[in-house]
Amino acid sequence: MTGYTTLVPGSEAEALTLDRADPLSPLRAEFSVPPWTGGHYPELAYLAGNSLGLMPHAARGAVLDELEDWAQLGLGGHFGGRHPWLPYREEMRETSAPLVGAQAGETVCMNTLTVNLHLMMATFYRPTSTRFKIVIEESAFPSDS
Repeated sequence: MTGYTTLVPGSEAEALTLDRADPLSPLRAEFSVPPWTGGHYPELAYLAGNSLGLMPHAARGAVLDELEDWAQLGLGGHFGGRHPWLPYREEMRETSAPLVGAQAGETVCMNTLTVNLHLMMATFYRPTSTRFKIVIEESAFPSDS
């Protein structure tokens, strides 16, 4: 059995072997992973599900492009520039629909969580003298409360 390695299930060696075999593994290099100085590993394990997630390296350039269009076009950025602001919802439908298992015509991307919660409250919250409370868990994410 020369040259044969047995991986222990759940071991670090198995995890590293599976990572190397993962076809999505090269995409990791496209993100900024914060450093971690608290132990054996050089990077932070980033598992936050209610956050922005890791920053793609390409995001910095994309934001700078939008800022430059804003500076050069002002209000004209709604209809001109590299990525006009007004029709962004339609442009994102095709790529976002498969993420939620829907058809493009059933999908819309808009606003932020805080803005969407505000719009829902402004639209649907109709308090009465007896029904006026909102129940939410104590440790809600700040934008949820």
